[in-house]
Amino acid sequence: MLARCLSASLLGFDAIPVTVEVDLAPGLPGLQLVGLPDTAIQESRERVRAALRNSGFRGPLVRVVVNLAPADLRKEGPAFDLPIALALLVASGQLDAPVLSGLWCAGELGLDGSIRPCRGILAIACQAAQQEARALAVSADDAAEASLASGLLVHSAATLRELVERLRNGQSGAPQRCRPLGEDAIEQAAPAAQATNSLLSLPGQDLARQGLAIAAAGGHHLLLVGPPGCGKTVLAHQLPSLLPPLNREEALEITRLHSIAGLIRGKGQLIRQRPFRSPHHSTTAAALLGGGANPRPGELSLAHGGVLFLDELTEFPRSVLDQLRQPLEEGVISLNRAKISCRFPTRVTLVAAANPCACGWAGDRRCICSELKRRRYWGRLSGPLLDRLDLQLKLEPAEPDSLRRSMAEESHRQDPTFSAATINCARVRMRQRNPDGLTNRELSAEGLQRHGRFKAETISHWEDVLRARRLSMRSGLRLLRVAKTVADLRTSDQVTMEHLASALCFRSFDVAEPWS
Repeated sequence: MLARCLSASLLGFDAIPVTVEVDLAPGLPGLQLVGLPDTAIQESRERVRAALRNSGFRGPLVRVVVNLAPADLRKEGPAFDLPIALALLVASGQLDAPVLSGLWCAGELGLDGSIRPCRGILAIACQAAQQEARALAVSADDAAEASLASGLLVHSAATLRELVERLRNGQSGAPQRCRPLGEDAIEQAAPAAQATNSLLSLPGQDLARQGLAIAAAGGHHLLLVGPPGCGKTVLAHQLPSLLPPLNREEALEITRLHSIAGLIRGKGQLIRQRPFRSPHHSTTAAALLGGGANPRPGELSLAHGGVLFLDELTEFPRSVLDQLRQPLEEGVISLNRAKISCRFPTRVTLVAAANPCACGWAGDRRCICSELKRRRYWGRLSGPLLDRLDLQLKLEPAEPDSLRRSMAEESHRQDPTFSAATINCARVRMRQRNPDGLTNRELSAEGLQRHGRFKAETISHWEDVLRARRLSMRSGLRLLRVAKTVADLRTSDQVTMEHLASALCFRSFDVAEPWS
């Protein structure tokens, strides 16, 4: 007898529908798996046999062939244990076939018949909802995560026996379609401090704080160059709290990425805070960008919608950093292999930090680096990568008396420009201009021309700057985008010379020779 059950296999950010076919035929007892299963699926033969036996079901005493269709797609992971077990019960007559009609399943089986959580449940649930599945059967630990997919009926149980009994009786713990969480619910669940958070006052770093506010408002990439202990890392860690709250679509996308990576297995909670990822400089290209035989998201994709902080930028291998150029530009990374091709979203705000030279004390009498050594130090970074960093800022060491002044009562009065409320208002202005929700950093040249509203004298001065500094056209357009963000922060409809001058403050030195 032939039985079928529906499931899905993860391929990048997507889940591909898979039909699990089970056929019982005369012959020596055994279970054969076909359809390009990986080692974890091959081992499901023993897990499924033990789970059926320990759950009180009759194991097949004939030859069993399990096919995972489509046969040319490589599948991985233990999520196929549950659909294989249910299809076996139907094929052996222990469960009625109509029960599996339109039912999707995903879950790992323990030897005692328990159903365990697995990664990527949200992606599978979204695919099942898109395919108009009747319901999705998962473990009890994965029920909350699966219910995040709007309009999908979720069946859950702790054991295989419990799930089968509920399916037989037409019951599954009174399943209900999840009530979609609205944007208001997500924003209310976010920490209340996020809406009123402001940048900490760092001695002598007012320009850096302004640069961080511009980066948060317009999504601009930021490079901080300064000696050890000047506050680069402290500034970077404050950026996520300044970013606007997540809406439902963004929260689902980020949660889905972390589910595919296996970081929220069994937790089932919607991620409500923007991610902050800070990989070590020894990170490999596959770990940073994503990869593997069946690719998984890397640090770049896990920071999607949030901040990717690369501390000690010059210590990263140049070959690894250069692979960031295209994903940062396009907001998506495509991983192509011989037989598969997949994609992951990569819309991040990049913050990079570096010392001015190898010893870290360039411009100070403690510096022991020669001019040639400094050039070699900055030669670790390619010009095209540096050209993609909108804001390039040099941080000076704090004066001894600046700490005392910063601790004075009057210095605690926060500049409203550095508050999350002002940054959120600037983002609202961007969304009103761009129905697609693009930030100023993502505006094309055509979008700048349509929405920029630059004064004639501003454009004239901008052209003079391009000629005087020999900036590339990419750098010139990024300069205009930063100026537009400055105008949005100051609630100005037009971009004036003052806004362009403020943007030029973050292109005030040559990144190849920042302390020459």
